Amino acid sequence: MEKTAELIKQITERLNRRPARIDKADRLWDAAVLVPLIDTKQGPAVLFEVRAAGLGWQPGDVCFPGGRYECGDDSFAKTAMRETCEELGITEDKIELCGELDYLVTHMGPIIHPFVGRLANEVKLDCNSDEVAEIFTVPLNFLLVSEPRVAHMELANRATADFPFDLLPRHPHDWYKRKGYNIYFYEYQGHVIWGLTARILHGFIKRFHKELQANIL
Repeated sequence: MEKTAELIKQITERLNRRPARIDKADRLWDAAVLVPLIDTKQGPAVLFEVRAAGLGWQPGDVCFPGGRYECGDDSFAKTAMRETCEELGITEDKIELCGELDYLVTHMGPIIHPFVGRLANEVKLDCNSDEVAEIFTVPLNFLLVSEPRVAHMELANRATADFPFDLLPRHPHDWYKRKGYNIYFYEYQGHVIWGLTARILHGFIKRFHKELQANIL
């Protein structure tokens, strides 16, 4: 009994020493992006980047400014600001940070922490060509009335040769469907916004639909 009590005491102390966090045994990693709002001749708009062709991950895709969390960042907001400044060639004083949207735990690895911010009027952008091939803006009044195309993706898993089928003989040997999810597609002047970027955009529009209608339409 005394040993159990001491064990419970030590476990309790260690559990209270730090808050719980996401188990990253599946090689999850943190990244942060900024949904940049900017004034244009067409009214308030969202700014997007086209990823440079030389990048190893998703070259040519449309994305928000952002990137991987680094140990020198004191918060995910700092990551989003730092990456945005590096990619767009601006300083942090040119960004008014509004706050954080719901973060995404993806099946591909990154945990995405999206933030919303406003870029200063008449800000001059000097994009990093190693990362950004192009920037463009999409008016919020267009996004508000444009329903995205929706497709569906399925996730499945399959046991490899080292799986102990002798212990679990009823476990499937072939691909086994686990879940499905929606993929959103927005089209604007030859650009296709899809994947995680479109999912974040769709969530932003849905969450602030009332405010957007009141101030834009």
